[in-house]
Amino acid sequence: MRVKPNFLIIGSNKGGTTSLFQYLTAHPEVFKPTIKEPMFFNYYDNQGEDGNFRAQLVIKSLESYNKLFEGSELFKAAGESSTSYLANPYCAKHIYDFNPSMKIIAVLRNPIERAFSNYLMYVRWGDEKRNFSKALKDELEGKELPQGKQYIYLGYYLQALEVYKKQFGTEQLRVYLNEDLKHSPYETYKDICNFIGVNDDFVPDFSRRYNTNDKVDIRPVYKMLRYLDDKYAYTKCLPYRIKKHIYKKPVIKQRDKALLLSIYKSEIESLSNFLNRDLSHWLT
Repeated sequence: MRVKPNFLIIGSNKGGTTSLFQYLTAHPEVFKPTIKEPMFFNYYDNQGEDGNFRAQLVIKSLESYNKLFEGSELFKAAGESSTSYLANPYCAKHIYDFNPSMKIIAVLRNPIERAFSNYLMYVRWGDEKRNFSKALKDELEGKELPQGKQYIYLGYYLQALEVYKKQFGTEQLRVYLNEDLKHSPYETYKDICNFIGVNDDFVPDFSRRYNTNDKVDIRPVYKMLRYLDDKYAYTKCLPYRIKKHIYKKPVIKQRDKALLLSIYKSEIESLSNFLNRDLSHWLT
């Protein structure tokens, strides 16, 4: 008998969902589908032929979605991770219609950090030529953009979470912070294991991180220096402090951070009340 997926990681984009998915599917009692992010419930009421996003297959039919979970009946839990489900709150009803017992997991990241990380991801892919300030300006001016490049919009979590809470209730919804995975990985993992109904004794390799922007650079000169280092390994001859500077991770400009802080301040305060968690560190 085919077992439907019983949990979904719905977001947030650049919140640590890829790492969480890999940690959970490393568990011997959790089935791992061949596609991590099928995005199916975005198309649940408008199904058609499967498509592609970059090199990844996008599932647009129930038949294809069910095939992803063939063999899952041998496991206690099965699920997938599509961050577009949080960005598209209409997915909540689609998911409920498919499986009203679905366990919903969300991982939230400071929306200011998330926006800049989202931007860096598109730079890493070669799909973003604007500087971050211009990207924010375009969005604020209402320029038509694909959802993935709506760096500000994707940081508004509260409205979507309210929809999911209303649809599934508090017993089927768990919301974690990105820092929970960083600072309390064992405790967080145990809690999630209990939530989806698998043994909480298993410990994955938390030292592994997935889908990071560690190698991206938005500084043209340093981007070239990194390229030359990959080719000629010249930094072996340089003092560590110089090599460290060349490979320094990009940081958000203070004016962009201040702009985003002014945009998100009210949202963060309301989200703090919704979660009953102190998010004041997101406002500094």
